[in-house]
Amino acid sequence: MACSLLSLCTLVHVNRCNVVTLLHCSAGPMLAHKAEEDGVAAVEIMAGKAGHVNYNTVPSIVYTHPEVASVGLSEEEAKAQNLDYKTGKFAFVANSRARAVQDTEGMVKFISDKKTDKILGAWIMGPNAGELIPECVLAMEYGACTEDIARACHGHPTLSEAIKEAAMATVDKPIHS
Repeated sequence: MACSLLSLCTLVHVNRCNVVTLLHCSAGPMLAHKAEEDGVAAVEIMAGKAGHVNYNTVPSIVYTHPEVASVGLSEEEAKAQNLDYKTGKFAFVANSRARAVQDTEGMVKFISDKKTDKILGAWIMGPNAGELIPECVLAMEYGACTEDIARACHGHPTLSEAIKEAAMATVDKPIHS
């Protein structure tokens, strides 16, 4: 979704010394990383460029133990929208790195379109979820499907292998679950 000054609800004030004041009040969750993207888009618009923020790919992260991170739709939201979807899950207890660092609580879950396999959402609860979710964000930003992630080589042993395994489970090809 392309941003505009109106959709960002941005008020720009230039005083007599040409100092720009920016008041920003966009809708949605109050996340620092979302505000940063909104600010960049607002400045791009002020510079006469096309500002853009894809609000469907702004991740949410809860810094608890275990961490929780998500992007896109939840399974409940996909159900409520009557979407034809499938899911794939992978538990960190089966991940070599999680076992090595003794932090195996949680899982990775993908929600994807049943026909096209396009990723609709990703949820991670477990070690370093906030550091792992950007792979899912990037995939969604470029319209990837879970098979794209499943076919990408992931280092071993890494926590990111749990993302690959959940993607593989979405296309019925899990190895370690």
